[in-house]
Amino acid sequence: MKIGDHVHIGANSIVEAAQIGNHVEIGKNCVIGKFTIIKDCARIADNTIVPPNTVIPALSLFGGSPGRFIEDLPESTQEIMEAMTKSHYTRFQPYPEKR
Repeated sequence: MKIGDHVHIGANSIVEAAQIGNHVEIGKNCVIGKFTIIKDCARIADNTIVPPNTVIPALSLFGGSPGRFIEDLPESTQEIMEAMTKSHYTRFQPYPEKR
C-alpha cells in the first residue's frame, strides 16, 4: 500500500487500497476495497463502500454504497486538504510514555 502526503482517513474506516494519492480525504466508516487506486485530491464521503479494483479519478467526490462518482471537486482542493491535515497535526497529542 502506498499513501501520499496530506491524507486524512476518518474513524472506523477500513482501507485495503493499493495506492492513495496526495491530498485525499477518506471519510469515517468507509470501506475501501482491495487494489483500489485513489488519485490526488479526491474525497470519499462518510459511510462509502468502494468496491475492489476501483480507480477514483483526481478531483472527484465519491459516495454511496457502492461508491460512485458524485461531483467534481474545485481546483482549490489541494490547498484545502493541506490546511486541514496541518490543523490536525498541530492539535495531535501523543500518549505519554509508560514507565
